[in-house]
Amino acid sequence: MMTRALRVPMVWLLAVSASALVPAVWAGEQVIFRISDPRGDDYGSGSLVYPLRDDMRDGDLDLVSLVARAQKNGTEFEATFARFVQRPARRPVDSVGTTLDTLARFGFYTFNLDIYIDTDRAPNSGSTITLPGRRATIAPQDAWEKAICLTPRPFDARTQLKAMLEKDAKKELRQSQGRVDSSDRKSIETGVARDVAESVFFPTLVWVSGTKINFFVPESFLGGPASPRWGYVVAVSGAKIEEKVDLEPALGVGKPDEPNLMVMQVVPGRSKEAFGGGQEDDDLQPPLVDITVPPGMTQEGILKDYDLRTGRFVELHAVVPAESK
Repeated sequence: MMTRALRVPMVWLLAVSASALVPAVWAGEQVIFRISDPRGDDYGSGSLVYPLRDDMRDGDLDLVSLVARAQKNGTEFEATFARFVQRPARRPVDSVGTTLDTLARFGFYTFNLDIYIDTDRAPNSGSTITLPGRRATIAPQDAWEKAICLTPRPFDARTQLKAMLEKDAKKELRQSQGRVDSSDRKSIETGVARDVAESVFFPTLVWVSGTKINFFVPESFLGGPASPRWGYVVAVSGAKIEEKVDLEPALGVGKPDEPNLMVMQVVPGRSKEAFGGGQEDDDLQPPLVDITVPPGMTQEGILKDYDLRTGRFVELHAVVPAESK
């Protein structure tokens, strides 16, 4: 049973798991489903432009398709992009000599690929919250039970996510009862660890080849092979893999940064550190570069539909492969 301290933060229903029983090689080619996405739409709501970097160019984060294949003990997913997936080079990224290929040792480093899966197809059953920093929600009719986050630093992402959830739970408990003692902390940590083991998977069995990136998700996480009758929300964002400390909030200057799980944000103008094309004084513009969209909707329409007055985020919708043929 979920502890009282976790009720509000755990609306996220977020978790992380490590692959256990996985094949050494892909065992077959049984395609479960394919979700296609248009080429040339890696511009978010229409105005997003790539950072001023030589290693991120138009097409790099343009998702063309997502394929799921049945494999022994789980499902192999294959994401195809419009351009070759950028491989991390052996170059220093900080003052102590950490190299990019050491930091991003799974063969990619420029993007995150999130998949929110509605396994029961029951409206308002599951979570509508996305991972931190996405500035988006999931449509209630597509509320998810499982999520997959393919990110260059899965172990660090898992640690960060747990810390965010624990911080939220402690803050809520402190506000409700005025204090958090050692038994409360232990209960919170246990509850987060339990919830974190069930709902979000960070793949660590990953292969990169040309424009494709393949990753394995065990059936112990999904409860069996992926199904074409489930709903899938797929979103690509730029990966922020280098840790940088913002001293202003710690010194009481400016407002604290919003929780952000390794996502490169959008800013006005152009920048090396973020996507450009953002709106001035806009805290809700989503940093999503490319999303899959069900029939009858457009990416631009979805990613522009937020409200600064009420604080309403954009609402992402699932594609059901069995219904999209």
